[in-house]
Amino acid sequence: MSKEISDVICPGCGVLCDDIKVNLKENEVITNYNACTKGTAKFLDINANRLLKPTMKMNGTTKEVDLDTAISKIAEILLNSESPLLYGWSATTCEAQRLGILLAKELKGIVDSTSSFCHGVSLSALLENSWSTATLGEVMNRADVIIYWGSNPIESHPRHMSRFTTVPRGIFRQAGKEERTVVVIDIRKTRTANIADRFLEVEPNRDFEIISVLRSLLNGYRPGIETVADLPLKEVDRLLELIKEADFCAIFFGLGLLMSAGTYHNVSNLLSFVAELNQLTKVVAIPMIGHFNMIGHNHVSSWLTGFPYGVDFRRGYPMFNPGETTTAELLQKKEIDAMLCIASDPVSTLPYSLASYLKEIPLITMDRQMTPTTRISQIVVPVALSGIEVSGTAYRMDSVPLYMKSILTPPDGILSDEMILQNLLELVKETK
Repeated sequence: MSKEISDVICPGCGVLCDDIKVNLKENEVITNYNACTKGTAKFLDINANRLLKPTMKMNGTTKEVDLDTAISKIAEILLNSESPLLYGWSATTCEAQRLGILLAKELKGIVDSTSSFCHGVSLSALLENSWSTATLGEVMNRADVIIYWGSNPIESHPRHMSRFTTVPRGIFRQAGKEERTVVVIDIRKTRTANIADRFLEVEPNRDFEIISVLRSLLNGYRPGIETVADLPLKEVDRLLELIKEADFCAIFFGLGLLMSAGTYHNVSNLLSFVAELNQLTKVVAIPMIGHFNMIGHNHVSSWLTGFPYGVDFRRGYPMFNPGETTTAELLQKKEIDAMLCIASDPVSTLPYSLASYLKEIPLITMDRQMTPTTRISQIVVPVALSGIEVSGTAYRMDSVPLYMKSILTPPDGILSDEMILQNLLELVKETK
């Protein structure tokens, strides 16, 4: 006998679609409706390469151990470390993220999320500028101009356009797509560009220059050039006029803008441009967050420490200095002597020169399934899947918090990230 559950939140990406319907049978999702390919993989392949028992490497061999033994050994390693790094956090709940930050503080270590490699730099830009933003619901109901800058949502966020920007009918956009103009700015023609109303193909690493020219034109200064980043100046003019004539323009910027030359300065320049445009019409900028709760960690960290990521407690108080207290630089300088990895697979995502250093230090991983990171870890603790087997809070890409209710029961003996971190934090406090 199957059971149907509606209004399930999908932890597939930062859109956190909340209209998923699933059919359950014997604690397993047999069918799902409305989920994209990413969401379907989460719901239907939950037991693929599943880890079921904690393991520990002893004398060159990997052996299964009980959970209490694993947690005791983790506490011992972290307490004996002078510079432990607690890394990951983008695919777990805010409740677990909070405990991770408190644990880092107790250990006088460093806590950093995957955002230090991607949209964390957007937050660095925010510290220097005002940020005009909106919820995805406001965009759906009001926006008549949508700009995707360095982003390809059809592949990265498959339901973003169909739910919030291009297709849906809003309160003030009853005709849906007929009342909207979609613009894509990218270095190559993507699948998103194929369905856009306008596509501006720009030269790589010239985004800062384009934004600067747009700001110059907006403020009445016309540069003495005919092209900018392979774009005729008249095309840049047309883009600016389109934005100025809009009732509500939403600019969604992705990693294509962040990884261009200039990095967070591109975002800083864009936010300044958006602030200037708001003297004429309503314009907002929203980052295209990838992991389902990456921005959640930025919020939780900001509440507790005052800083969004890369927080260093080694002096007994929180410090934040991107390029010094962030994961890439810490690994490059080999300042880390132990690492606890949660909800991330750094061996698969980091450059080889950084990932190879993880073999030289005690590496502890908490994950649901086997990954390249778990294969080289000294201790591996299996966990339940946040958002499906574990209830908790997550932040959508527009910083709207949503509460995800569990729909499945995890396998026997498998605890949530939050419960394991709570046990670990209590043991660390007792041992100290």
